[in-house]
Amino acid sequence: MQLAFQYIRNSRVLLTVIGFGLLFFCGQVSIPIQPVAITLQTVAMLVIGLTFSKADALRSVTSYLMLGALGAPVFANFSGGFAKLMGPAGGFYFGFLVAVWVMCTLRERFSRANTKEMLLIAFAGQTTLYVCGVLWLCAYVSPDKAISFGLVPFILPGIVKSLLVAAAVLYLKK
Repeated sequence: MQLAFQYIRNSRVLLTVIGFGLLFFCGQVSIPIQPVAITLQTVAMLVIGLTFSKADALRSVTSYLMLGALGAPVFANFSGGFAKLMGPAGGFYFGFLVAVWVMCTLRERFSRANTKEMLLIAFAGQTTLYVCGVLWLCAYVSPDKAISFGLVPFILPGIVKSLLVAAAVLYLKK
């Protein structure tokens, strides 16, 4: 089993495909509220940010965004296209890229990977995602509505996702 994990970690293409696949499949599990759906993509972002190298994480998210922008139906609810990427949820899509960069950078600095640090890194990723998403959403609705629709419904699910993913990653690293 350890040999299989070692192979996956050493295969850049395989890691890119796994990261892309996580984002894609988790995006299809959603609660389609407007203007931004609640999805499990943040779970994928957390897994990628807590486990992948910075280069592999950025390559995975970038390939996901590029294919989606080109029209492949990879975004939430099997949607795609440049208009979707630039729409109200666009800040969250671009936020995945910024969040995994922040998470991987923090992981490089805090290499002990204890429970407290993993949770802080996960919360930093979630916070980064929210900031990107809400700021972008302000171009479509008022700041009050951006916070009401782009942040408030995501706080509790985000905390739960961060706790569960950080705990799972720590458990699997043992």
